[in-house]
Amino acid sequence: MDQIRDAIYHDQMARVARRKAELTDDPFLARRLREAAVRHERMARRMRRTEGGAPTSA
Repeated sequence: MDQIRDAIYHDQMARVARRKAELTDDPFLARRLREAAVRHERMARRMRRTEGGAPTSA
């Protein structure tokens, strides 16, 4: 459950980075923000995959 919460956090971070990239006038900063968004999205997908494929321990 914690990884799902963490995945949501990374999704939100990616969304914020993309929004900031849209609003900035600096093309270099926009590119760096989009790259950060991609990294956050990959991490979120990795966390969801790990949570879904991992056996549950009680």
